[in-house]
Amino acid sequence: MKDKIKYMLVLAVVALFSSCQKNINLDLPQPAQEICVEGHVEPGQFAWVYLTHNFAFFGNTSITSIISNDVIHGATIIVNDGVISDTMLEVIPTLGYYETRKLKGVTGRNYNLTVKSNGTVLTATTSILPSVALDSTWFKVQPGLDTLGYLWAILNDPPMVGNCYRWLVKRIGKDTTYIPPFESAFNDNFINGQKFEFFYNRGSFPGSKAKDDTNKEAGYFKTGETCVIEFCTISPEAYQFYNEYYYQLNNVGNPFGSPAPVTGNINGGLGIWCGYGTSYDTVKCK
Repeated sequence: MKDKIKYMLVLAVVALFSSCQKNINLDLPQPAQEICVEGHVEPGQFAWVYLTHNFAFFGNTSITSIISNDVIHGATIIVNDGVISDTMLEVIPTLGYYETRKLKGVTGRNYNLTVKSNGTVLTATTSILPSVALDSTWFKVQPGLDTLGYLWAILNDPPMVGNCYRWLVKRIGKDTTYIPPFESAFNDNFINGQKFEFFYNRGSFPGSKAKDDTNKEAGYFKTGETCVIEFCTISPEAYQFYNEYYYQLNNVGNPFGSPAPVTGNINGGLGIWCGYGTSYDTVKCK
């Protein structure tokens, strides 16, 4: 009798949910077209910017369609640090990648960005803060794994409140640039003035088809690799941008998540113009 009652309850639940099923076609409004900026400047390096248009959150997107329809070409992008004013060159047109030719980052300077494209003018300002170097770094194999592990570090956070950081890593001979892991930015709200031990997994580019990004090695560093950690001090505004960015990225595929704006510092557009105060550490994974 109990089994029959359970069976009837299951049927009732299934019938309830089946009766609630309905195909709904939503006529979602298209967002107003805006310019999206992702730009950085760091000591001793040319400043760079990626320039694209935004696209609908629920729209059909692909790398091909973004390159064809959303990358912005022919923009005038000027960076001024109070000493040099430099117009960026469109170095990789297919990606909307622009770079300065004369201006390189200097710690302590402010950097004013002006973007002009099809009558639209965007502005932003950032600065390169003094770097805070990591106290020590090392590689440690994860328990139960023979050769795979994470990179660890110790940070002595300065006593002043409000320090913000970002972590990126490049594997020598494997990666062409520094790659951030998921949630690569953090602040000192809970560690202010303290000695703090932490670790990060290995990041990868979204949609990467590289072998070690799709097999059991995904997310891990491996013995025999040589890794360079780029540890950056960033502004609170940049931290807020990356924190909100990762929060929204975590919502992708979440039925209970909802899209929300990511707060940037671009006047007249979307995105981030960020100064990195950088320090570097080389770790041999062994």
